[in-house]
Amino acid sequence: MAGCAQLGCAEIHVVGRSEQNLGEFQQSWVNSPMPVQNLQVHTWDNLSMLISQADLLVNTTPVGMYPQGEKSPVAAGEIDRISAGAIVYDLIYTPNPTQFLKDAKLRGARAIDGLEMLVQQGAAALKIWLDQESVPVDVMRQALRQHLGLD
Repeated sequence: MAGCAQLGCAEIHVVGRSEQNLGEFQQSWVNSPMPVQNLQVHTWDNLSMLISQADLLVNTTPVGMYPQGEKSPVAAGEIDRISAGAIVYDLIYTPNPTQFLKDAKLRGARAIDGLEMLVQQGAAALKIWLDQESVPVDVMRQALRQHLGLD
């Protein structure tokens, strides 16, 4: 979310199931060293109204992750509302692609899986643990793809 704010996103909408958690999440950003002014939080029942306005839609839930790969965090009727050309990013990397990404791609959205984020998190951790400036990111990416059976 901080990255979206730094990139100058006009509005950032976060949708969640718990009003209490949403309130705490929003307050944490108000009190942070880098407050996000354009943040709005919504309960899950507002997703259908918001989805057609989204240029970027990010799934941060475990819904659709192995072994329940046939599930999607967004119902079929709601994903139909996504704009062609919108970016749909699912932090899940297995299965690849997730049902969420398959559905979004069918509607003309650009689908991005969570594989690269996992690789970059691992690379960042290794830089810290090994106290090195660079780590073999390409080798790590290839090893992960092979481990997941994607190559």
